[in-house]
Amino acid sequence: MYRGGRIPVITKCLHPTPPPTTIASIYNERSTTYDAAIFHHRLAEEYIRAAAPQPGAQVLDLACGTGLVTFLAEAQVGPTGTVVGVDISEGMLEVARGKAQRTGSRVTFYQHDISNLSDLDLNPNPGGQDDGAGQFDLITCAAALVLLPDPLGAIRSWAELLRNGGKLVTDVAARDVHVPARIFEWIGPQLGLSLQWDQSWVKGEESLAGLLTEAGLEVEKVYVSPVFQVKEYRVEQAGELFEQAVSGPMFRNFGVGSVRDKAKRLFVERFVEEAGEEGVLVDEAKMYIGVAVKR
Repeated sequence: MYRGGRIPVITKCLHPTPPPTTIASIYNERSTTYDAAIFHHRLAEEYIRAAAPQPGAQVLDLACGTGLVTFLAEAQVGPTGTVVGVDISEGMLEVARGKAQRTGSRVTFYQHDISNLSDLDLNPNPGGQDDGAGQFDLITCAAALVLLPDPLGAIRSWAELLRNGGKLVTDVAARDVHVPARIFEWIGPQLGLSLQWDQSWVKGEESLAGLLTEAGLEVEKVYVSPVFQVKEYRVEQAGELFEQAVSGPMFRNFGVGSVRDKAKRLFVERFVEEAGEEGVLVDEAKMYIGVAVKR
């Protein structure tokens, strides 16, 4: 867990992230299978443990997706609380709204770019005169921060929506634990390609702490989450892992056109190099999770 000390200042991403329309398209495609991944459910449960939403609280869930964090938060705040969800992907929101309709949920969902909420009326108390500024006790943003072109600017704008004493909970993936992403990030420069997100600024827990601090929030804690899922890959699976990865939207840019064959060769070569004599790479799904307070 991050315990203080010198914090590097993060000002902007080093590599460009895709435009919001591309992110929306990626998650529209993922929407029907997103909930099948046990990792997503376990991350949502960890968010609720970290955030500890209280009865009656006003909660804003950004990048709410299919509502995994959203509905758990609603159960915690109870009938006197309010939860609002925002996501760029209509496909993800369609799944979330379907759940809400089946369960009688009172969550309000909006389709919008979470990087800029200035033109969205987020008043958690419909009928009131406020636009949501300073109204929320808790803001959550799970598994989305590295997709944003300006994480610092986004967090600063979110902080304006918090009450004094309100909390923000967000995360980034722990460095170098996801095998396909790590290898694609390594071979990308040789192909003139990059990942669909930018995590180049993340060096450890202190990077997220620095971002939250620079945004004007008081860091309560930044910690490494439990390992949500473990996968082992052997060298003979390297080619299959490449094919599986590029068949989905997150890494598809490495598997199209003339770049595909070279990308696969480089992927397998890097996999074999990393696996070494043991011939195995271990993929651990874990995150750096930050909890920060507005003072």
